Amino acid sequence: YRCSHEIADFAVGVLGDLREDDTPPITTRSGPAVELFRFTEHGACVAFLADALKELCAAERLASVCVLTPTRELSALYHRGLQNGEVPRLRRVENQDFTFAPGVEVTEIEQVKGLEFDYVILVEVSAANFPDTPAARRLLHVGATRAVHQLWLTSVGTPSPLVREQVRQEAG
Repeated sequence: YRCSHEIADFAVGVLGDLREDDTPPITTRSGPAVELFRFTEHGACVAFLADALKELCAAERLASVCVLTPTRELSALYHRGLQNGEVPRLRRVENQDFTFAPGVEVTEIEQVKGLEFDYVILVEVSAANFPDTPAARRLLHVGATRAVHQLWLTSVGTPSPLVREQVRQEAG
């Protein structure tokens, strides 16, 4: 696995009994814990992410960041909000038109299979978007394993049962 031990453990936990291999994934390094940030509204989540992403872009000018959503509508909402929050080098990816340049790309999880990014933020990992179903488990697993260094999750409202027990939660 190209991702850290913490991200691989989270991703395997998300799959649950859909996992095809009983052998734990081989990871070569550790990294920050996977964190879940909870919010009561989208505006607060977008404002939090805009501040965090501006700091990250300033500190790590060569970093690739992907904000992943479960739907096109949420991608548009978060892109607009982050654009209004003046996040630098922000791009909306709609038809797998990735630039692979440093900066922040916003797109749906289904567009990133096989790709990797230094940082991934999975937004809206709520119970409504990720119920405990095989399809939701696989989609969340794909999104999580795109992160090389760090993975954040956000939820407006009740987090998915697929993530609640696996991550440290922070109130936003």
